[in-house]
Amino acid sequence: MNMDIKELFAKLKSKKGNSRNNGGIAGFFEKNPKMKIIIPAIFLVISIMVAIVIVVKTNTDKVPELKASSGEAATNNVEILPEDVRESEKLEGITDSEMFNEAVLAHPKVTAIIYNGEGYYTATVVTDNAHYPNLTVGQYVAGSDWMVDSITADQVVFSCNGQKVTVKY
Repeated sequence: MNMDIKELFAKLKSKKGNSRNNGGIAGFFEKNPKMKIIIPAIFLVISIMVAIVIVVKTNTDKVPELKASSGEAATNNVEILPEDVRESEKLEGITDSEMFNEAVLAHPKVTAIIYNGEGYYTATVVTDNAHYPNLTVGQYVAGSDWMVDSITADQVVFSCNGQKVTVKY
């Protein structure tokens, strides 16, 4: 039973080498050589199926065509960001600087007042001939002399040369 230390280390070393070759992934593939082909084939099939699902899903997520009342397809026009001012019609005899005066303010409507996270209000005002989104205090309206004087939860006040116009929400 007396062993030399060199023999003992040689014996341990040979057992470690055998266990590495016979166990783990390398041992699995040595015992099952067909799996070297089957496993990559399975991953390839799964990858192709995932790609097909992604392509089909993106094609079905498209916006369907809108149908006009006459049965014909309508055009899909989408406006992503609104313009600062949308003019529905020009009134004859009114210049751009007079666009937002009392005569034009005969039918104003505040369509939205929003209190944002920064602590101030923004408002959207619609008149007979224009739409003014995202108005803030201190902002001049449509290049005119009218300025947004104040915005509260229930009204917007405009001022021009000492004159004030209040539009209730």
